[in-house]
Amino acid sequence: MNVGLSPDYAAVRHILTSPSIAARTGRYVCDDDFDWPGLMREAEAMSMGEGVLVRIAYDLWEANGVVGVWELARRLDGRAFQRVVDAMYISRGELEPRAEVLHAA
Repeated sequence: MNVGLSPDYAAVRHILTSPSIAARTGRYVCDDDFDWPGLMREAEAMSMGEGVLVRIAYDLWEANGVVGVWELARRLDGRAFQRVVDAMYISRGELEPRAEVLHAA
């Protein structure tokens, strides 16, 4: 893992820096944590799929079961779905996050 980031942090950051939501989530991504109250408020004003991305990131970080597996298949477009799959590999330590993710937000 690059730059001393934990795999879980890198995976969540990978989701939150998705091109479709990065402009709205960037200010809530901190160096070693996330402003979840701010992110969840922001997600309420997003489209269904964008909000699901934020909730998936939250669930990956907090493990609270706030996202149903069915939502991945039915509410995410192909690019967002792939982004989540990549994040799962990053979380497992099986995929390095892209350099732009490490420096984004």
